[in-house]
Amino acid sequence: MPPPSLLTSEDLELLRFQAHGLLDGRISGNSPLSGEQRSRYRGMGMELEELRAYQQGDDVRHIAWRTSARSHLPITKVFRTERQQRALLLVEQHPGMFFATTGRLKATCAAHATALLTFALLAERGEVGGVVAHQQLRHFGYSSGLDQGLALIGSAAGAGQSATSTPASTLLTEAQRLCGRGDTLFIISDFSRWDTSLTAPLLQLGEQRQLHAIQIVDRGEQNLPAIGKLRLRSPYSGKTAIIDSNNPVLQQQYSAAMAAQQQQIESLLQRCGVHHTRLHTDDDLFPTLARSL
Repeated sequence: MPPPSLLTSEDLELLRFQAHGLLDGRISGNSPLSGEQRSRYRGMGMELEELRAYQQGDDVRHIAWRTSARSHLPITKVFRTERQQRALLLVEQHPGMFFATTGRLKATCAAHATALLTFALLAERGEVGGVVAHQQLRHFGYSSGLDQGLALIGSAAGAGQSATSTPASTLLTEAQRLCGRGDTLFIISDFSRWDTSLTAPLLQLGEQRQLHAIQIVDRGEQNLPAIGKLRLRSPYSGKTAIIDSNNPVLQQQYSAAMAAQQQQIESLLQRCGVHHTRLHTDDDLFPTLARSL
């Protein structure tokens, strides 16, 4: 029996409506969505690339009349051809993503972010591909079609909790294989399993691509609440442990460990030139994404 979806049909309708305003007229040269694209739309670019002799079949509207008069030969303007925007979404739904103390599960937020970005890119006439990692990797080739986009969203939203997960290094290897030169790569995860061993593959990915990390964060996860004894179970190994959350020493150690982990994530992304956005489980995701992009 398949796991219940993290997104309802009502969620999808709202997210698709919101997505039309996510990138509306705000793609700029330093945006992670800009790539090599010169305009929001495909077709004839408006940036002049060169002048050359007129050839049969050229558009007469692009004849450079003054230059033609000086050279006594018909000369036409050649414009830079635009490149269709392509983005690959790497969605990490490992066992630790099925957790939250406030708001939605981190996995649900990841599915929401996947839907917003997919709908927004399709509305901009771009092509979207993806890799969704949970029990196994699911690949989605680049497409500008809604059906393929919905399949990608459905995979991210249909990821059931499992004790197995794909190593982050494997995900980056897949991204290297699938994400072409000039493409944009969005990585959606809480990045709790990422460390400095991923520096080299991230740097390699960023050489010819725009990288954007969307980190899903649960505010309550940053500090240990004082609520007495707790029985905790690892989503990976299944092992359990009983702790006293009222212990001030344990609270301090926990907070320090979580702060150090977050600092390691931020340092790794900054060192590798990755644009970094934090989305909180108890926030409306749309305004934060809109500001970031």
